[in-house]
Amino acid sequence: MPDKELVKRRVTAFLETYNNLKKYENIVSEDLRNNTDLIWILERGLYLLIQNLLDILSHIVASDFNEKWESYTDITEILFENNFLQEEERKLLNQMIGFRNRLTNEYLSLDTIVLQNILNQKLPDLFHFLTLIKDYCKL
Repeated sequence: MPDKELVKRRVTAFLETYNNLKKYENIVSEDLRNNTDLIWILERGLYLLIQNLLDILSHIVASDFNEKWESYTDITEILFENNFLQEEERKLLNQMIGFRNRLTNEYLSLDTIVLQNILNQKLPDLFHFLTLIKDYCKL
């Protein structure tokens, strides 16, 4: 069983970041144009949101499924194989992992339209994974 205190701390951090990002949910490209400070805030917030989910999910994989993994996409496969995720959730989480990797490694070429679309359309998807985690951990 996952360490509930660890999961609770991560859930709290997720919710704090999520609520901060919700303020920017209806952002338009004009808001981002030439506003480097805002772009940094949003990129960092999305990175932390996704990373918190991955940290919790990797903990679940290690503690409940006793599986080793080498990459974050391994985690999605393990969770899928153990019926934690449905196929569409697995695909969506893999897309989020890809975006997180872009934030980490390709931040110089990140298109602000991608950032805008994620903020305006994908925040509920991120929250969905938090709900799966909370239900699984009985929080």
